[in-house]
Amino acid sequence: MKPVVLLMALFIACLALSPVSATPPGDLSPLVSPRSFFSDSEDLVYEVSWTFIKLGTIHIKTVGDFKAIAYIDSYQGLPFVDLHSVNYTEMDSAFYTKCGYAIDKDGKDWKGLRYMLDLSNKSVAIEELHHKDPASPPYKCEIKDTMHLKSTSFVDGLAIGYLPRLFIHSAQTMNVLTLLKGALGTTTFFFTGKRTTEDIGVLDDPVRVVEVEGSTNVVGVYGMTGEFTGWFSDDDAAVPIKGKLKVLIGNVTVELIQWNRKGWQPPQ
Repeated sequence: MKPVVLLMALFIACLALSPVSATPPGDLSPLVSPRSFFSDSEDLVYEVSWTFIKLGTIHIKTVGDFKAIAYIDSYQGLPFVDLHSVNYTEMDSAFYTKCGYAIDKDGKDWKGLRYMLDLSNKSVAIEELHHKDPASPPYKCEIKDTMHLKSTSFVDGLAIGYLPRLFIHSAQTMNVLTLLKGALGTTTFFFTGKRTTEDIGVLDDPVRVVEVEGSTNVVGVYGMTGEFTGWFSDDDAAVPIKGKLKVLIGNVTVELIQWNRKGWQPPQ
């Protein structure tokens, strides 16, 4: 079960990671407005793999104005694997989280954490959730912790997949405090504006992309930590196309296999 858990956690943590901004938003210089690429009807599906083994999918879709949800599911038939997770976030217009949650299937129940930002106290309340199924409200909810932050620009694991899209065409370094599974660390993004191409299995020709590299000292599920590379479409949409991540078992890959965004196709 370890390869799938590592892979799924890392994608939501890096295409992906789960941060609270360590650099005040005013110190960063995005080249585009969030409105230029955020779509209320964007629907993206990624396949995750380890070496030549295809492990599962991550389905990310917007569900309203700066709201998004992700469904993570392992493929049936894999030995000792049955991973199902739902991640939800509500963001402000700068892609900082107002609230969010992540729940995983655990036997017959679904369990996880919800993050709620308290602007007045510069803190995040972390609640432990218990659901009978992902569509029903929690039957049990209790405060697990309250973290006091240096900045109220909080970003959870799903919102951080949108934040790099603001800066992918720039040349700057972005440091963020990272909140992953209730623990804090630091993640650094190196935006260089490097343009290249990447192959994806569902297209005959390579996709034009912009590359970002980074690293994190956060230790996640089963030792998740270290360096990562992501590629975003080289256009105004800045759609995540592909990611390579390091885990205990080695390198894993996340690759776009389906998309539904009005008027958009991967640039070639």
